Amino acid sequence: MAKHLVFSAAILLFCAQPFLGFSSTTALNKCHSLMSSSAHSYQIEFPQNKKLLLIIFDFNDFMCMNCLESFLTFCQLLPPHILEENAWGILTIGSAIKKSGLKNSVKIAKTKLRGFVMANRIKFPIFIDEYQIFQQFEKKGTAVLLFDGTNNILKEYIFPLSKDRIGEIQKIVSGF
Repeated sequence: MAKHLVFSAAILLFCAQPFLGFSSTTALNKCHSLMSSSAHSYQIEFPQNKKLLLIIFDFNDFMCMNCLESFLTFCQLLPPHILEENAWGILTIGSAIKKSGLKNSVKIAKTKLRGFVMANRIKFPIFIDEYQIFQQFEKKGTAVLLFDGTNNILKEYIFPLSKDRIGEIQKIVSGF
């Protein structure tokens, strides 16, 4: 049975292309083209037992020690293969854009993110939400969204996470 979740991830990747070397116009055109054709011809198989984690990380949470510590604990407690194979991150920077403009905010966010990923050995890709696609999550703060092969969001977890919540996520993604 064909699933659209992986295709949605592909759209997300194309939307993140400016950070991977394409011009903003090219990325937006590709993103728009993919979205408009998604209902018509693209069907990608996605195993129903597969779980995906989408971690929306708010730029302001770099300043929140509880959220930051909870995020790092979460990353340390999940098996590395799950993070490498099943997780993607999005760094929202909307509030930073309002303070210092788009160009400066993206540059600062890239620098901070690169150092953060290297220092904490983050095992999954994190994209900067330069076009504020995920800005509605900024009000909630850092969150983990769990998806399964049936295109349903299983759960949404807002940071800081308790050990019980982390255990629940581990149990869901491990399939136990």
